[in-house]
Amino acid sequence: MKCRTVVRWVAAAAALGIAALVAGFLYAGYFLAAPSQPPVKADLIFALGGDNGGRVNGTVDLYKRGFAPRVLLGGEGVHSRTRQSQMSWQARYLIEQGIPESALLFDSRSRSSWDEAVNALQLMREMKLERVLVVSDPPHLRRLAWVWERVFAGSGKAYSFVECDMDDWDPEFWWRTSASAQFVFAEYIKLVYYFFTY
Repeated sequence: MKCRTVVRWVAAAAALGIAALVAGFLYAGYFLAAPSQPPVKADLIFALGGDNGGRVNGTVDLYKRGFAPRVLLGGEGVHSRTRQSQMSWQARYLIEQGIPESALLFDSRSRSSWDEAVNALQLMREMKLERVLVVSDPPHLRRLAWVWERVFAGSGKAYSFVECDMDDWDPEFWWRTSASAQFVFAEYIKLVYYFFTY
């Protein structure tokens, strides 16, 4: 009798474990994109580095709709040449879209998402800015929320995350394209890394 009860409990626990794994897999995209917010009036729009075009397009839209008068361009990357070339094409594109060069600021120091938050906070303090709109891809937002909450804690400065359009992104079926699947798996790995590093 006891043996049967133990077997049933083990089977039930295994079934629950499998169900949890399946649910975690299916909702992985939704979990990563959850912290997105509608844009609000701010002092600065921050187009994070590592962009393939969606972040600067989102930034153009926010700027033209009057959400903030300044734009900060991120150049996240290990090599300075990579950062400079990325910010260069972003700046040219923004100017072509009607954003004045005088409205552009550059983050040439950041090498990670953590650095971007730290350097943005420093810039906001120096320029006496109160709120920044942080523009990034939907599956990047969960890690950003974790980072910015820690960096900005007690600073008195505010931030909002605004998701940009991302090619082929579907939070429900994120595994159907290799680009989305790679992004999701990479973000979960980075979440674990950031948790133990910062």
